Amino acid sequence: IGGSYGPYRQSERKDLYKKYANQLVENGWAYYAFDTPEEIDALRTEAESKGETFSYGIGTREELNNSLRLSQEDVQQKLDTEEAFVIRFKMPEDTDVTEEDLIRGSVTFNTTKSLDDKVLFKSDGMPTYHLANVVDDHLMDITHVIRGEEWLPSMPLHVLLYRAFGWEETKPRFAHLPLILK
Repeated sequence: IGGSYGPYRQSERKDLYKKYANQLVENGWAYYAFDTPEEIDALRTEAESKGETFSYGIGTREELNNSLRLSQEDVQQKLDTEEAFVIRFKMPEDTDVTEEDLIRGSVTFNTTKSLDDKVLFKSDGMPTYHLANVVDDHLMDITHVIRGEEWLPSMPLHVLLYRAFGWEETKPRFAHLPLILK
């Protein structure tokens, strides 16, 4: 309650997140995915039966039920009929994302080797952590993000989201702490 950055509950900021998710789609950094949970589960099961891991991303997204593959007319029809969808980040191909972590030093991830197309905005109208934290941190003038090392694999996505929004100048400093401290 109060302060310069409210509202503070994500459920009260849904329209804000939707606006930014749509901006990413309009600018080519994200896309609509209409795959059902059952379809995704079937792809995972099929991959596991071959000893593989299914990843929704660079190697598979052009074959799935999304706005990268479908015609504009089909996408608009799905949106008009309110077919369930999520908005996924479109991970750029073969890009090294390097960021200076205050604890670990320079850390580099390659988008093709280790990153998939994460869901940013869910079918229930709520953002995922990835979208909400970047939007909120930017709008609330956060200067440092300090979190556990389990979040380190998410850092390149967050760095790319800052880039996609044109907020690189205001991107916070990141520090990923080990889970066990002396």
